[in-house]
Amino acid sequence: MAEQRVRVWDLPTRIFHLFLILGVAGSLITVYASDELMVWHGRCGLFLLGLLLWRLVWGCVGGHWSRFVHFVEHPKAAWQTLQHHRVGQHTPSLGHNPLGGWSVIIMLCALLLQAASGLCSDDEVAFSGPLSAYLSADGVEWVTWYHSEVGQPLIWSLIGLHVAVIFYHRWRLHDDLITPMISGDKIWPVPEHPDGTAAPKTLMVSEDTWARRVAALVLWCALNAACFYGLPL
Repeated sequence: MAEQRVRVWDLPTRIFHLFLILGVAGSLITVYASDELMVWHGRCGLFLLGLLLWRLVWGCVGGHWSRFVHFVEHPKAAWQTLQHHRVGQHTPSLGHNPLGGWSVIIMLCALLLQAASGLCSDDEVAFSGPLSAYLSADGVEWVTWYHSEVGQPLIWSLIGLHVAVIFYHRWRLHDDLITPMISGDKIWPVPEHPDGTAAPKTLMVSEDTWARRVAALVLWCALNAACFYGLPL
């Protein structure tokens, strides 16, 4: 069967994934390494907040497969996908499958909640969030408890699950999820006519022009500046 290369992930989405990994790693390292790094932990949080806000916007105007409307389906579809995996059935998809789409939403929501709670946290030792002064003492205490006792284990769990699913797809389903996220392209089979010639088929391709890349960069710079200058540590 013939194959074709399809642009699935535009460059801004791929860079977002790389920066998200670096931001999460930086925030986790700084919170566990030393109390003296808590200011850098806060900076990592602001960096992540800017990234996540950018992804929310890009999920509405980005490349075809990066838009929420094109990979967030009814929860019933995600449940059916899970049931298919349980019986060994797997249908490859260009973008996120229904289950993968909901995993993206859950991860984004968990990270947003973690970043937002960090803004309102106060450990009374080395860090006080820029919005903690606007909450009551009980409110700050509750948010700080969530950020450290609930949010952090939740993020660790989601990261572990995410990595496990990637390996499951790679070694059990023979579906490489990493390479397309690096190159942006996915190799997709092209149906053939009985005479052996390729049958034309229209596939949705993510627009990835330099104009859109520059627009994504300007948007990220604006949101990042708003986070760092609007919410000073």
